[in-house]
Amino acid sequence: MAQTFTPTPVITRTPIDEIGSLLDISRITGEDLVSYSERIYDTYANRGASTYEGLINAINRELGLTRKDAFTVSIRPIGIGLLTDPNIAVTSTTLTNSISFSNLIDGTNVVAVGSVLTDNIQSWPESSLRGFALKVAGHTYNVQDNTSTTLTIDGDMSGLIGETYQLEVDWEDNILIGLGLRLGNHLFRIAENTSNIIRIESGDLLQANATEYRITAYNPKVEVTGAKIDLYKEYVTSDNFQLECRIDLRDDVQFHWQIVDKINELTYFEAELVAPVKDEIFSYTLKKQSSEHIVIREIVPASKFFKLENYPIREGSVRFSESNIFLREVDLDDVSQAAGNYNINYDQGIVTARSNPSGSKTVSYRWNEFPFTVVSSPVVVNALADKDTQEFLFSQIEMRVYDNINEKFLSGQPKADMIESVAELLAVKPMNWGE
Repeated sequence: MAQTFTPTPVITRTPIDEIGSLLDISRITGEDLVSYSERIYDTYANRGASTYEGLINAINRELGLTRKDAFTVSIRPIGIGLLTDPNIAVTSTTLTNSISFSNLIDGTNVVAVGSVLTDNIQSWPESSLRGFALKVAGHTYNVQDNTSTTLTIDGDMSGLIGETYQLEVDWEDNILIGLGLRLGNHLFRIAENTSNIIRIESGDLLQANATEYRITAYNPKVEVTGAKIDLYKEYVTSDNFQLECRIDLRDDVQFHWQIVDKINELTYFEAELVAPVKDEIFSYTLKKQSSEHIVIREIVPASKFFKLENYPIREGSVRFSESNIFLREVDLDDVSQAAGNYNINYDQGIVTARSNPSGSKTVSYRWNEFPFTVVSSPVVVNALADKDTQEFLFSQIEMRVYDNINEKFLSGQPKADMIESVAELLAVKPMNWGE
């Protein structure tokens, strides 16, 4: 009778193990050499340290875990148009959109069912009709979005065969104040608007020479903590911001794809899933991140014309240490007028100065990353001193007497989330790690 033999894997010492020993990286029980080699290489690619990022890198590597890109967040335009269209005109400070469409709803080429109108005769640029109004049979509807031949409104158009529809720009007066008008790589702040006219605060639209305009959030920011995601349509300081949405990663959503769906319901932001939906990755594995990055010290080259390493740059955030060279920020045409004049193209990070910098001084600034990729990691490290973490783990006690606003609330009893996390850590027996 044949006897079945099941081989038992035996881990032998190899030169790769010797390299791992030098780097203090031991092989996980049952780990093959390919995975082990990748973890050894990871010590150089994602260095461990006592910082937040370093701790996540080191813990992931030691436990054989992997962090992944979860989803990307982009700025959603709420108005789009082509400057090559004869119905769109610009002066130095205003943009006027006089585009309109009209057609007969005949049930064949033009069909209106529910909230969707389909006009197979048209070829609209996708999402270009946001900010337009649809007028038909004495009713006015706001256009939510559109494809090349369909548009979606905030109402019901059923039973309108034989009616003529009219589609035209119809922004509510001054509803666009504080938003951004983007022409190619140029960004202007909107000062006021009427139904189809936009006026900017400063700048010159005629110099933009772009083929497309977009109305977007002016200075957006996305902030991810271990407990929530904050999406700001404008962020200047911690005391001066406009929050569009706050997503609680425990109560509002459970998985990454649900976060994406929630963001795509917003006016100023849209998201796209990167990780496969089938993975059902839990929302509270998101790594603490921000779309706004701070550059503390970057060397300024000895050149009158140079480009900063990161962009787009937040206006008003740039600080040069060589104050005699970078004394007054002026328009590009005025740079050569006096010593100390300089100009910054915030969207491209290009700096033009009248005089040569020394090449030994520095500049600091803030820049925003969009599209912004949010990372998910099985390891989430949160400092107990962090205010968001305290609100996430502890019930907050409101104090009647306090010296400053930061002491108004103090951490009290542990919340269910903290008890659940501690119980999960204590239940890991035996200690088996890896994906």
